[in-house]
Amino acid sequence: MIDVTALRALIAVRDHGTVAGAAQALGFTPSAVSQQVKRLERQSRAAMLERVGRRVVLTERGRLLADRGGALLAELEQVGNLALGDDAPLTGVFRIAAFSTACRGLVAPLLRRLATSAPELEVRVHEIDPRECLTMVERGGADLGVVHDWSSVPLTVAPALHLVPLLTDAADVVLPADHRLAGQDEVAAADLVHERWVSTHTGSICHDWLLQMHASHDTLPDVRCQDASFGTHVAMVEQGVAIALLPRLGREHLPPTVRAVPVVDPVSRRSVGAVWRRASDANPARRHVQAALERVAAEHVASRDAT
Repeated sequence: MIDVTALRALIAVRDHGTVAGAAQALGFTPSAVSQQVKRLERQSRAAMLERVGRRVVLTERGRLLADRGGALLAELEQVGNLALGDDAPLTGVFRIAAFSTACRGLVAPLLRRLATSAPELEVRVHEIDPRECLTMVERGGADLGVVHDWSSVPLTVAPALHLVPLLTDAADVVLPADHRLAGQDEVAAADLVHERWVSTHTGSICHDWLLQMHASHDTLPDVRCQDASFGTHVAMVEQGVAIALLPRLGREHLPPTVRAVPVVDPVSRRSVGAVWRRASDANPARRHVQAALERVAAEHVASRDAT
């Protein structure tokens, strides 16, 4: 009989392109992933992987096994969920994947809530960009994902996934306090097109939104620095070397030397949602964590609207 753990390892290698990437997604060591794939090769008496440069790709036999095995794993997950039942104790490992500001603004208070409501559930968190998060959840590397998309930079959600909205978040332009626009109640995007920017990395969804914002005014942003940390963005703004676009969710306390101003035309707004595999719809742990996450999001919105 085929080894389910080994099958998951093969699928992860297919999705991430390297043994190291698969190991990180699954929470294994690279050596353990390699051993799992070799186990499949011994069972099938055929190679599963071949190297192309620094990456590995699946052989034709490996690709067919991964494709058909993915459907099998989804069926097994559904059967396992039915066997657990709603009254089953919430134990084991539950994996959450989320983007950085959601980790601070939503997942951190969620973990505090779960420590009381599901103390035997071991929750692990992985910070990841929304597009990569969708793949991780779809392929079983995470049980629940928190993602976002901007109005003109939508996410493509696979049919195997279910996405529900949690809240709407806005982003402000962060300026030095002595900037010519810092005293305004709002700033039009057209007034920012000649500024120097610090941004997240090329290919990230936040960077793509900055491109879209400038494209609406037929320009490209002058990005002088790329860094994944919004804390670095604030430091750059504080030194007066760039401006930044910062979401409000999970925003760290801003120093008095910088000012956050809402952006209009277009408004910088993103939708935040939770995503999971449809195969886990009946999973008691997933349902419990999802319900707790929705309560945390509702409390965040109520607190935000009250200020």
